Amino acid sequence: MAFRDLREYIAKLEEEGELRHIKTEVDWNLELGAISRRAIELRAPAPLFENIKGYPAGYRVLANLMSGTRPSHGRLAIAMGLPKATPILKLIDEFAERVQSQVKPLIVKTGPCKEVIRLGDAVNVLDLPVPLIHGRDGGRYIGTWHIDINKDPDTGWVNWGMYRHMVHDEKTLGWRATPYQHGPNIYYQKYESRGQPMPMAIAIGTDPLSSVAAATSFPAEITEAEAAGGLRGAPVELVKCETIALEVPATSEIVLEGMVYPGER
Repeated sequence: MAFRDLREYIAKLEEEGELRHIKTEVDWNLELGAISRRAIELRAPAPLFENIKGYPAGYRVLANLMSGTRPSHGRLAIAMGLPKATPILKLIDEFAERVQSQVKPLIVKTGPCKEVIRLGDAVNVLDLPVPLIHGRDGGRYIGTWHIDINKDPDTGWVNWGMYRHMVHDEKTLGWRATPYQHGPNIYYQKYESRGQPMPMAIAIGTDPLSSVAAATSFPAEITEAEAAGGLRGAPVELVKCETIALEVPATSEIVLEGMVYPGER
């Protein structure tokens, strides 16, 4: 069973007793993060915050998609379409077998991520309820469980990763570019050495196994979109970005498109 999008996965979590709707107003400033952390410690259901201070109704934050359950890997098992109580060794074997059977993605013309498009001066990432999660964080983090999409300028190899993104201002994000990751180490150095900006797309709120694939360390030249297809047992639907030459999961809740400029730190 492949969840087509995050919403199908949320519905399944609720069916399994693994989701808690939080309708009381919660402050994005530390309170949301503290509740999420406490929910993990208590092995409580994943909290879906539905009333964020200072934001309109309908702006929601989902936390703990893969953590906090009993057993600790239960939500990953659910994401893979397996019983929550699947033994961890069986889950590992199933995961390893599926990623060997890669499935190429399917390019589609449009998708849910195209329902609302904001360009230029209309872009303000703080229009979204981005949380300040920990007291000593440098700012509000919009990239914590997502997919970063980059492309090798020489080979065209597309890599999915998961690098942390902190909001600096309404149009600028930081990027935790550790040297051993494909995007920073293989791609960005090529762009920067040529004085060129590197296109990057950030897909937030994807189907669960696509994000799992992005967070998994695969060997070089493995395409995470194809590995995600293997995990899902169905192709990932991709759609072209609006402003850069990349494709993103069509059923993403939010997609941010931008450039990483040479020489900026």
